[in-house]
Amino acid sequence: MTIIPLLILFQLLFLPFLAWRARHDGHINRKQFRATFLPVVGLMVWTAIAVSLGISGISESENFYELYPALWMPVIPIAIVFASLALSTGLKAITSILDVTPAHWLAFFQAGRISAIGTAYHTLQGNFPLYFEVAVGIPDLCFGLSALVVGILAMEQKISSRALITWHLIGFLIIVPTAPLLLQLGLPGSLQVFPHQPTAEAVYTFPMSLAPIMVVPTFVTFNLLGIWRERRIFLGKLSHNQKGTT
Repeated sequence: MTIIPLLILFQLLFLPFLAWRARHDGHINRKQFRATFLPVVGLMVWTAIAVSLGISGISESENFYELYPALWMPVIPIAIVFASLALSTGLKAITSILDVTPAHWLAFFQAGRISAIGTAYHTLQGNFPLYFEVAVGIPDLCFGLSALVVGILAMEQKISSRALITWHLIGFLIIVPTAPLLLQLGLPGSLQVFPHQPTAEAVYTFPMSLAPIMVVPTFVTFNLLGIWRERRIFLGKLSHNQKGTT
């Protein structure tokens, strides 16, 4: 039993929900609303590919490991979202959506990373690499738990934009670049330095393989979007204060 499919569904629906809310309140037009579905469709296609790789057993094969998947596959969901910003309509849409999305929503979204408790359980059972759990899994779990506190503080407007930027940056750095590098160093191939069982091959067994390929990169993507949102707010306040002193 795994909650990974539910996490993916939650992630795929989150941006459309934010877009619907912004459209309903008149912050984006119909064309911009439609533009927000471009990254969502891209993520859905990528999810389908990841599922196909898992069901077929390709993600657990030696040939797959030889492609150094941990180093580049996590980048694809992030690239899908930010590539949509290359279109002016998509950029305006995402910018407007982030401007009207409460900070605590983006914080509570990261609480989904509490699901990392599953890897902690598997580590205790001896079915998950200890080195990876200590370096990435436990910090990721702690970040997910902190999201509950940060979300409440943001809801009560007791945390600054600068603090939220720092918090989102920590969430990003917990994963990038540590997780991809450590995963690759635990997979069979020329880069393997952690050959002791269980190796990182456990991470690429289906449906666990959906976590590094889709779930975790999507959480990281929203860390970046959170940083973008708070930076705009911080710079806006800074500009306003400077105008007020002149």
